[in-house]
Amino acid sequence: MVRKAIFSGKFYPEKEEDLIKFIKQHTNGNAEYSEGYFKRLGLILPHAGYIFSGKTAIKAVEKARNIGKPKTIVIFGTNHTGYGEGICSVWDHGYWETPLGEIEIDEDFASRLVDNSNLFKVDYTAHFYEHSIEVLLPILKYFFGDFRMVPVVYNFQSLENSIQIIEKLMSIYVEKVLFVASSDLNHFENDKVTREKDLLLIKQILNRDIEGIFEIVKLHNISACGIGPISILVGMFEKIQLIEHTTSAEATGDYSYTVGYASFLLR
Repeated sequence: MVRKAIFSGKFYPEKEEDLIKFIKQHTNGNAEYSEGYFKRLGLILPHAGYIFSGKTAIKAVEKARNIGKPKTIVIFGTNHTGYGEGICSVWDHGYWETPLGEIEIDEDFASRLVDNSNLFKVDYTAHFYEHSIEVLLPILKYFFGDFRMVPVVYNFQSLENSIQIIEKLMSIYVEKVLFVASSDLNHFENDKVTREKDLLLIKQILNRDIEGIFEIVKLHNISACGIGPISILVGMFEKIQLIEHTTSAEATGDYSYTVGYASFLLR
């Protein structure tokens, strides 16, 4: 089964040369990337249009590339569409298209997630019109080249579900894997409020407080869309580094109506 790049030309450049040009504009031109594989690494990345959040995602992925590269990327997106079945919808075979080439599904890893689990179900409907995974793939493809992936849309996000998902993932011992959580932060408030709310959430992330993440979001009405994916990665790694925090105001100049973006590297 093939997942077409339906947001190409909308959230990010459609042409390969334009895409590469954009990414290079926000990279360290003198970087020396490691040719080895890392054992396990995590990234939390934003998924808006590249003019808004692309540089924030690029900076974190390049940091990871300095460490090494993965053979498999497991990427957790959020659900903006309302489509999908089960707690998590897994795309389990075939490949996804990007302007930089196809990315093959790691069918073995996908089957291990779905096997005997009520957390993960094979379901394509959650993926067809969802942008939170697709938007990150060209950046990951540019830096990491050939890898396989497992796309997962986290449909029903809760503390209890996240704890079970973490336990499931930690029980599957694998190396040379990058785990990615896709999420933007606070939405559609003025820049001052968005930054204040974002910092409350960022503090809980850096403290590795999964329960605190869900509590602070509810207490302060923080409209981050991927709290579930974020919480999964926070629970899987011991060291978390904030790479960049920004808002859409830096791109648009509109400080009255903003979205927050942050990227993190986890080890």
